[in-house]
Amino acid sequence: MTESGSPYLPPPPSPYPHPQAPVGTPPARRSPMAVRHLASAVIALVLTPVGLLVFDYGAGRYRMEQARTFDNSETGGELALILLGVAILVAVGATGRVSGLGPVLAGLVWGLLPFLWFLADLEGFFRFSRDLPTTQFWFGDPPYLFPLVAALGVGAGLAGRWRGRPQ
Repeated sequence: MTESGSPYLPPPPSPYPHPQAPVGTPPARRSPMAVRHLASAVIALVLTPVGLLVFDYGAGRYRMEQARTFDNSETGGELALILLGVAILVAVGATGRVSGLGPVLAGLVWGLLPFLWFLADLEGFFRFSRDLPTTQFWFGDPPYLFPLVAALGVGAGLAGRWRGRPQ
């Protein structure tokens, strides 16, 4: 009994989660940090050139079709390839949720380095793109393509690094 004479009732439970787990409960199991970093880096470094090539192939075919016919009516396949390349690059950005290392590495390796090569040795860059075993004109817009890939990768990696941690 309390001083007022009424029986003591504990306060009702709070509807908000407790900031700390009760004593004696094991912490939530997390995957080892090295495995997360390695998986993110491998996935991002493999998918980025695939996304770049699919996007660039679709964009090159689209430009050739437009120049040949001056019409957009039969460019559905090319636009689908562009969207597929964008989806692959978005998947690369999504690996930043696992670990920020993967998209940052992919942005630097597949975005910044080719762009710096393009700036430093324009003739060598286009000689390499012509020597690829195909009739496709690869990397028609390197001043736009590579800096955007670098910004996507580094931005997604940094955003993934500073995402909110569960309490």
